[in-house]
Amino acid sequence: MADKMIKIAEGFWNIRGSFKIGGLLDIGTQSSLVRLGSGRFVLLDAYTLTGDVLSHVLELTHGGDDIEAVLHLHPFHTIHVTAVAAQFPKARQYGTERHALKAPDLPWQPERTDSEDLHALYAEDFTFTVPRGVDFIPANENLHFASVLALHEASRTLHVDDTLTYTNLPLVGGVSLHPTLKQVLQKRPSAAAEFRGWCDELVELCGRVDHLCTAHTRPLPPDDTSVQAQVREAVGKVRKTVDAHEEKYG
Repeated sequence: MADKMIKIAEGFWNIRGSFKIGGLLDIGTQSSLVRLGSGRFVLLDAYTLTGDVLSHVLELTHGGDDIEAVLHLHPFHTIHVTAVAAQFPKARQYGTERHALKAPDLPWQPERTDSEDLHALYAEDFTFTVPRGVDFIPANENLHFASVLALHEASRTLHVDDTLTYTNLPLVGGVSLHPTLKQVLQKRPSAAAEFRGWCDELVELCGRVDHLCTAHTRPLPPDDTSVQAQVREAVGKVRKTVDAHEEKYG
């Protein structure tokens, strides 16, 4: 399936890319191009651009010169990091600790995307949130729950990888928290309470969200239902998991 670039709202374009499991099942991936209040741009996450999508990005950004940074938001989304850095060599690279370990030759900025320092740099345009009470970079590399969620305030668009997922399957589809939650909740007292508090903050944050961009599966979540209502329902679905964890670990 061909890559697509979708204008979500003024100043926000979501790129729907390809990611195949076993070379066969295409579950998709994403990147987003965002125009800042300054008029310059950032990319949220890395995806190697080709064809019409690349042409459109270059047209919007004066050949890529106006892209000031790439913000890599998911520690396990690393496949396209080096290629995108080569496509846009003038852009500063910000990532998590795992991005820096996987691509040590890139000129990484000192601020990590999961840090308050990075969030302060882009506070005029974005509100960022990072799940609490869970392992951000677990030792088991199959557990892809945690990421940095980025709300572009001007377009009221939330860009999120894996932490929130969406499927358009009948009956069982919709917005959900990533199914690996149980495995990444930290085995210590108060972890469940911290995660529950973060969920409450996320639901509140989503009161300012009109558009939700999730990484996997090609379709985007629909805009005809309140994002806040969809996220609140997703949080409700994991309540028993979080309560059971609290009963066991405190």
